[in-house]
Amino acid sequence: MSAETVTVTGGNGFIGSHLVEYLLEKGYRVVNYSRHTYASNPNNEQAINVEGDITDIFRFTEMLERYNVAKIFSMAAETHVDRSFQYPTAFLHTNLIGTVAILEAVRYMKQMRGKSVRLLQMSTDEVFGEVKVGFAKEGDAVAPLNPYSASKTSAEHFVMAYHHSYGLDTVICRSMNNFGERQNLEKIVGKIVLNCLNDREYTLYKGSSTSVRGWIYAKDTASALHTVMEKGRSGEVYHIPAKIYLSVEELNARITKLLGKEHLFKGWQGRRLKDDERYALDYESAKIVRELGWEPTTSFEDGILRMVSWIKQNRQNTVVNNG
Repeated sequence: MSAETVTVTGGNGFIGSHLVEYLLEKGYRVVNYSRHTYASNPNNEQAINVEGDITDIFRFTEMLERYNVAKIFSMAAETHVDRSFQYPTAFLHTNLIGTVAILEAVRYMKQMRGKSVRLLQMSTDEVFGEVKVGFAKEGDAVAPLNPYSASKTSAEHFVMAYHHSYGLDTVICRSMNNFGERQNLEKIVGKIVLNCLNDREYTLYKGSSTSVRGWIYAKDTASALHTVMEKGRSGEVYHIPAKIYLSVEELNARITKLLGKEHLFKGWQGRRLKDDERYALDYESAKIVRELGWEPTTSFEDGILRMVSWIKQNRQNTVVNNG
């Protein structure tokens, strides 16, 4: 029996690359449909690598037909919040227009070729805006507060609209702050780790110290996405919740203590344009936990140490001064 063919859009990106790796280990035939951007990490040579932009409906549809794709993991996205303040139209183009283009390709396959292709749309906990107390559940109202989360929320609405309007087989996953190997070092965890490994003094943005996030290792997210794709009910939203919540101050303290580099941190200065205070997804009520039996298996410390090992082998001697 031949292996089932799945497509991962953005498979050269951080989480996408972990997902491609995970799916290959599970025995799938994987088409990595991706374009090279500043945040890309091309790898996974066992995959079928197709260069392309998700907004190119014709090229994407041709790829689905050529490789007889059964399932799509829609991972390609602009994700860096700070960049979304500078380049909001780029986030609109990739995160919303790109999603609609994929939906159109899937609609064509269903209506013109008679083939139902399942689509998993990757989203974010940021669609809820600030969750100052308690934890967000799948059915709670969304309230995005920055251009990035607004683009992802809009994409979710289109996925749901195409599911109900055209009968497309779709599921949506909302994840949290991921970390791990191959993550771009502009992200907070990478900045802290890289400065520690380079024995460089550094500061972090003032005002961000109390911002709370849920932290999850990227390979655990990959296993969650696979679980939802295989077991999730069509038309549903699934959260991928973290077990550990840390403020930026706590995150920095945990990492520097783990690496024995507490002396390198020189305090808080500068400000981000906007920083939501707290994101939080409920773990106990999450459908992926209650109904699908998934749970993360990698501790925060183990994930950080694996990331450290990867950076040691791949780092460049880059100065990073804020986070």
